[in-house]
Amino acid sequence: MERKDLNEPCFPRALPRPEDRSKYPVRLRSFYPSTKQALNRAVDDVLQMAGLCGCIDDDQMDLEIALREALANAITHGNSSRTAKRVFLRCYGSPGSDILVLVRDEGKGFDPEQVPDPRNADRRLLHHGRGLLLMRKLMDHVTYRKAGREVLIYKTVGRQRG
Repeated sequence: MERKDLNEPCFPRALPRPEDRSKYPVRLRSFYPSTKQALNRAVDDVLQMAGLCGCIDDDQMDLEIALREALANAITHGNSSRTAKRVFLRCYGSPGSDILVLVRDEGKGFDPEQVPDPRNADRRLLHHGRGLLLMRKLMDHVTYRKAGREVLIYKTVGRQRG
């Protein structure tokens, strides 16, 4: 399979741009230390907010997996698991509609284009390296910003993946 599969646009033109955060009435902003316990707390906070505002339904597992991957990457790769470094999380929800999550670390950033495709024959047996692909496949839209230090993940409730 060609590399372009990984980078194909996942965002349909018919939906509003997720970067427009003014349309979201439910919001969460928080900092978390770079620990596994904080990762779990951040996931719980986002899922609780999403559940309360009704902006996820059958997609809760997809959101949880993608969010865990984004947070684990920020903690492990971005912040090098240094507990003094924090992960900044913002979450925006719209009841019965969609959810937008931004995860930012304090690291040097990275170029997602340079991450090898885990579906390549030489990478299939590795126990790591699938997080970016998982996020792209489970969410409707994934964007990297701030030189790779921030990832934006977006999910529309009930939208079927292609």
